[in-house]
Amino acid sequence: EAETKSRAEELNAIAEAKKIIVEATSGAAKISYGFSQVSLLQTARSQLRSGTDLANFAALRLVRSLAQKQNSPALALLAQRMGAALRSGDDPFEKVRGLISDMIQKLEQEAEEDATHKAYCDKELKESNEKKDAKTAEIAKQTARIDKMEARSAMLREEVAQLQADLAALAKAQAEMDKLR
Repeated sequence: EAETKSRAEELNAIAEAKKIIVEATSGAAKISYGFSQVSLLQTARSQLRSGTDLANFAALRLVRSLAQKQNSPALALLAQRMGAALRSGDDPFEKVRGLISDMIQKLEQEAEEDATHKAYCDKELKESNEKKDAKTAEIAKQTARIDKMEARSAMLREEVAQLQADLAALAKAQAEMDKLR
C-alpha cells in the first residue's frame, strides 16, 4: 500500500514537473533544433503523454542509474537500447523484454561456460592431487626401504669388522702355534 501511494506521489510529481517545464519553455517550441542539440530528456519530455510513458522513462532512468552505480557496460548498453526503443515509438517494453531476455541468455551462457571450466579445473586438480599423494606414498615407501637397507649395511659392516678381528686373532694364534711347533 505504501509502495502504491509512493508510486502515485512520484507520478504526480513528475506530471507537475512536466507541466512546469512546458510552461517555462513554451516559446522554445518555435525554435528549430539540430539532432545533436536534443537530449534524451527533451525527447522523452515530448513523448511523455501518459502514465505508461512516465513509467517507461522511470524504468530507463533506473537502468541507467544501476549501470552507473554498478559500473556495468552491459547495463549501460541495455539502457542505451531502451532509450532507442522509447524514442522509436514502438512498444518499448516488448523490445526491452527482448533485450533483457538476450542479456539473461548471454549471462546464462557465460555461467555455463564458467561452470564447465570450473568442472574441468576441479577434475584436473583432483587428478593432480591423487598423483601427488601416490608419489608421496612411493617416496615414503622408498625412504623406509633405504633406511632399512642402510641399517642392514651398518650391521653387516660391524659383522665384517668383527670377523676380520676374529680372523686376525686366529691368524696370530696360528702363527704362535706354528712357532711353538
